Amino acid sequence: MFEDANDDPETGWGHVASHDDAPAVIDTLLRLDPETTYTKTELSDEAGVALKSLYLDGTLDHLVEMGFLEKHADEGEELLFSVDSDTAVFEAAVAFDDAIATRLDG
Repeated sequence: MFEDANDDPETGWGHVASHDDAPAVIDTLLRLDPETTYTKTELSDEAGVALKSLYLDGTLDHLVEMGFLEKHADEGEELLFSVDSDTAVFEAAVAFDDAIATRLDG
């Protein structure tokens, strides 16, 4: 039953958990300006996650697929990302963050 738990995640939390560094990046995205674009290196630095790890693991692409990040790229330029704050997924993450903060402060 548990051997295949991470093979094909069936829940949203399972998708987040399938990438070890996703929680740290999501936590960072909640604090970043959605109007600003960021390089992979800047996201790595902000999240305190090794760039190599984000690159090899595909975490940023996974967060784009889930609706946390938006990709921006002009031909011949470095790939940029921004917080995709208009998605239901991001709004749910903000609501979860707020609920936990309220619970821990109370």
